[in-house]
Amino acid sequence: MALPSPQSTSQVAETEKDFDLLKCSKIENGKKEAEIHLVGYRFDPSEDQIVVFYLFNKILGRELPINDIIKEISVYGHDPDELPNGDFKHGVDCNEAFYFAYTEQVYSSRGKITRRTTKSGYWDLDGEEEEVKYGNGDITVGFEKVMVFHKGTAPNGIETDFIMHEYRVNPLIVPTHVLNDSIRAKIERYVVCRIIHEGISNYQPTFKLPPGWTTRPVDEGEPN
Repeated sequence: MALPSPQSTSQVAETEKDFDLLKCSKIENGKKEAEIHLVGYRFDPSEDQIVVFYLFNKILGRELPINDIIKEISVYGHDPDELPNGDFKHGVDCNEAFYFAYTEQVYSSRGKITRRTTKSGYWDLDGEEEEVKYGNGDITVGFEKVMVFHKGTAPNGIETDFIMHEYRVNPLIVPTHVLNDSIRAKIERYVVCRIIHEGISNYQPTFKLPPGWTTRPVDEGEPN
């Protein structure tokens, strides 16, 4: 089944009010990785594909393009080096893992904040939160935070080679008629975490199903 990529969509609604998130994210037939047999491709979704096709559909309990790539795990309940090494097989460099996760919000002297500490360290924000645009248009479908994992206690932890991109849905584009207390809570707290382990390479053949899959050039000496 060929599905349109947000990045290849030629027409994008001019205003968020006109943007039909339910329609553009609809998946007809989700599959499992084991059902896909096109070798030489990588799961390497763009930011808008992660938000529109995976996170939003997961929040609503709808069909996903593929069902077993993005696992559900308590990301902030684990140090990243505790995550299965076999999960880090995606992306162009085969060193990325993808997870659905809930964020934990706590109250402090600064108001409500998101807790991102683990047993042995913490995720430290690297820059400001960025908007995720739909394709080449102006519609903000989500937001992205980039963080680096540090061992130890803030602010004196030791930087590691784990980097995380955390994606959340823009609540302003979710149609009001699908909202209930459960959906609102998920929109506020449910995210996709794209964790990159720099310095490792897990090259091995994987499979293809759009949206979110890309080819990886074969280097000399690698199998094809």
